[in-house]
Amino acid sequence: MSAPGVHSGLSQEVRTKVELAQAKGAFTRSELDAMLSELAPDRFETELENLVREMKSLPFERERPGAESVHPHSLPGGGRISRRYLKELDRFPSMTREEEVAGAKRLEFALERIEQAHFRSAATRAARRTEYQLLFNEFVERNLHIVVSEVYAYRTYAVPLDDLVQEGNAALMHAVEKFDWRRGVRFRTYVTWWIRQAVERHLAAQKGAVRVPHHLQQKLRRLKRQGLLPTGFEGGTSVTEVAQAFRIDREQAGRMVESSRASFSLEREVDGRGDRYRDTIAESWEPTDSARRGTLENRVRRMLAGLDERERTVLRLRFGLDGRRARTLEEVGSVLHLSRERSRQIQQSALGKLREREATTRLEDEI
Repeated sequence: MSAPGVHSGLSQEVRTKVELAQAKGAFTRSELDAMLSELAPDRFETELENLVREMKSLPFERERPGAESVHPHSLPGGGRISRRYLKELDRFPSMTREEEVAGAKRLEFALERIEQAHFRSAATRAARRTEYQLLFNEFVERNLHIVVSEVYAYRTYAVPLDDLVQEGNAALMHAVEKFDWRRGVRFRTYVTWWIRQAVERHLAAQKGAVRVPHHLQQKLRRLKRQGLLPTGFEGGTSVTEVAQAFRIDREQAGRMVESSRASFSLEREVDGRGDRYRDTIAESWEPTDSARRGTLENRVRRMLAGLDERERTVLRLRFGLDGRRARTLEEVGSVLHLSRERSRQIQQSALGKLREREATTRLEDEI
C-alpha cells in the first residue's frame, strides 16, 4: 500500500475518499459509487486500475438493505408464469439510467479486482469472485421484470411462457456481461434485443419435429408482416409466389414453404374431455382408386413420362425413384456404360426439363 496522500493518477476527491476507506479498513457500495463517479470517463480504465491498486487489500462491506419500492409489474391474461415468481420480481425495483451506469462501473471495478488478485492467495481470489457475483446478481435481479415484459409478447406461440422466461433470463445475464455504459445506451434498450433473439431462436428450435434455421423463419415472419402473399401459407401459396416475393431461387423458396408447416404431437388433446388426435385416426385405411391416382408416386411417374428413356433411367438410379437406394454418378455411369461426367450432364438436362413444367410447383407444394 502506498503512503498516505500518494495516489498516482487519481484526483484529489478520489484520494480523499480512498484515505477515508483505508482508515476505516473497509468500504461500502455507496462509498465505491462515489469514488467511481469521480473517475474521468476518457481515462476511466487507467484511473480504475490505480483505484483498485490502492484498495486491493480493503474488504467490501455489504450495506444493510433498506426498504425497496415495489415495482408495479403484473402479468395479465392468465399467462403460465407462476404467481410466486411474479411476486418475487416485485421485490426488485427497476433501475434508473444513473443506477445502470453505476452498476456497470461496479462490475468493472470487481473484475479489475479479480484480475489484480491473480497472484494472491486462494482465499483472496475467492473473496474477489464472491464480490463480483454479488454485484452481478444484483444487476440481474433489478432487470428480471424486463424479461417477463418481453416474453409475454410471445404468449400466442404455443410454447410455455416459463420456458421462454428461462431463455430470456439467460440472455439477460449475457447482456449484463456485455453491457458498455460508455456508449450512452440504456441497458433496457440494449438487453431487449438479446432477449428477443434468444426467445425467437428457442421458438425456431421448438416449432416442429425438424429444426428450421432461424434466418429462414425470420424471413417468413417478415413476409407475413408485409403482406406480400395475399393468401399467406394457407394451402394455395405456391413456391413460385414465395420465390418472387423474396427474390430468391425456387430451391430456397421451397425450403421456406416447408419450414412454415408446424407439427404437433398425436398425444395432444382435441378437446377438454381427454380425447387425443391419435384416437381420431383409423387403425387401418384402404385407399380408393382416386386416392391412388393422387399419390406422390403417380405424380412422379407422370412427370418422368415427359423425358426420354435414358433420362428417366438416370434419375431413377440417381435418386432411388425405383424404391432402391440412391446411387452415385459413378455407379449410374457404370450401369449405363457412361462416364461420370456424361451421367452428370444427362441428370442436369433432365432436371432442367422438369423445372420448366408447371407440375413441378404442385409437386413441391405436396412434399
